[in-house]
Amino acid sequence: MSTPNTLIYAELLSNIRQISIIASLEAPCDASTKVELSRNRQKFILHHAGQTTVLSLPGQVAVNAQLHKPSQDNRELSWRLPLAGQPTRTSLEDSQRNEAPWSASTLPEDVEFVCRDCQAALITKGSVKTWKDLPSENWAEMMDFWHCHKPDVPHTQESSDRNANRGYGVNTKFAASTGVGFVDLTTLLLTASDCQEFR
Repeated sequence: MSTPNTLIYAELLSNIRQISIIASLEAPCDASTKVELSRNRQKFILHHAGQTTVLSLPGQVAVNAQLHKPSQDNRELSWRLPLAGQPTRTSLEDSQRNEAPWSASTLPEDVEFVCRDCQAALITKGSVKTWKDLPSENWAEMMDFWHCHKPDVPHTQESSDRNANRGYGVNTKFAASTGVGFVDLTTLLLTASDCQEFR
């Protein structure tokens, strides 16, 4: 249960096997502010301003997880804690099941999309010359790991080209343009000029 002046939110980041915790305090941290995990590592406990706030976590935290001490004078606190245990076969199958039935690399330039009922062409052959993948719905979980190139790997023109072809990156944005289509599991993002108009 939460006191009115303390808001705590926890999110299970299953793809990277972590739990993200964010706390917003009405009064800044002081010397008495401290945090801990319950004995079973399934509850997050915050002691602040003479009150205790307990939050049930969406998973069990790993035994080796360390909670850093809140910095004094802060009102916004956050932690990333590793999830206990190893990935199960079910969790691996679930992540594979979330993959798109098609990707940009499998859509040829002469692809045509037609209505299943009347066979009218929605996107005609050759109207989209380039297909690019949209990031998955879980892209935010991976933000900490995104780089245009890894720090220990020399930056080359080849790596720049590969990143540009993903459809997202440092120098790209999600905007429909003529001849370019973006695709993911449930979305086709196209400019109106590449689509057939129906009345």
